[in-house]
Amino acid sequence: MRCLRFSEQKDFSPCAASIFVRFWKGFLRACRLCPPRRTFAAGMALGAVCALAQPAMAESFRVRKTHLVSVGAAGGSETVRTGINDALVLMLPEDRTFIQGVELSFKVPQIVASWRDSVAWSVYNDISGTPKENRIDYNGTRATVGTFGNSLSLNLQIPLGEENAIKKSAYATLLDIVPDTSKGFVFLRLQLAMKGTSEEITDAKFEITVKPILINKGKLAITVAPPSGTELKPYTAFVDGKSWSHGAESELIETGVHNISLVSDFYRNEVRTITIEQAQTTVVAVTFRDITPTLRIAAPEGTVLFLDGKQQPVSPEPFFITQGEHSIRCIVGDYEIVKTITAMNGRSYTVALTMDAAVLEDE
Repeated sequence: MRCLRFSEQKDFSPCAASIFVRFWKGFLRACRLCPPRRTFAAGMALGAVCALAQPAMAESFRVRKTHLVSVGAAGGSETVRTGINDALVLMLPEDRTFIQGVELSFKVPQIVASWRDSVAWSVYNDISGTPKENRIDYNGTRATVGTFGNSLSLNLQIPLGEENAIKKSAYATLLDIVPDTSKGFVFLRLQLAMKGTSEEITDAKFEITVKPILINKGKLAITVAPPSGTELKPYTAFVDGKSWSHGAESELIETGVHNISLVSDFYRNEVRTITIEQAQTTVVAVTFRDITPTLRIAAPEGTVLFLDGKQQPVSPEPFFITQGEHSIRCIVGDYEIVKTITAMNGRSYTVALTMDAAVLEDE
């Protein structure tokens, strides 16, 4: 048979080859051990999988129903119930920055699992037109095919790009092909892969949960503004000690804690510590502060303040002073305190005047 000369068909996918070999071994075993009915079914299965594993070429087919499922750009999941010969269309978001793949978790009906490899799933490329819920006729090219074996569940991982970090796992099937996503969707189809099965299989329903496989990164954007009424002057931004030149434009960054510092000769240095969440955009907004030093006086009510020999109103709010040495004189009743400070740009100073009373006790 032409379908048995598998090694000569260069267009067969590895997945199809694996299925073919498994069916062939099952067929030979069935011929030796199974009663006539199951032997016949095994033969029908072999013929069906040979047909499924033909070299990639466009084919026309009809489905019972089309299910459209939206894949979230930043997470979330959606569950649908599909039947045999249904189409499942994964509608991808326009912004796929955080998505590296899609995972489908199948709950397989007991009756399907009891008839090993009786139902196949296929991924198609080059689907003509736009899939719709009320559309049943399609034309496309089968990219890969597989079956559910005799398992009651299947986790199918579909990469959306060659550059991905999806790791192979014993608990999931990772496709070795990247489907065409240029039209904004991935097209899958369920269909019988075996003839002579129970009629209950035709009415069986699969429960499929669809969720995106996200990269372990988020986005960071840093926005800055000058002090009120002034124009923005040069500054340099650092993230984890490395220069950050992206500014307000968000850029991918690893999840976790990061340190941000903004340095300028015209403003006070600004430091922030942030946490980047997976598939989330974090915006850090910074308003620069004037580099001129400030002074704040914390003193009891009734204090008379002199700054550099000139009386100054006492207020809890800081006020600007010039760089250099300053004399601060505080008078509270009959008490007088004088302090001297050397002010530097980018620094804030507080003079706290406190009064205390000592209690002495003698025998």
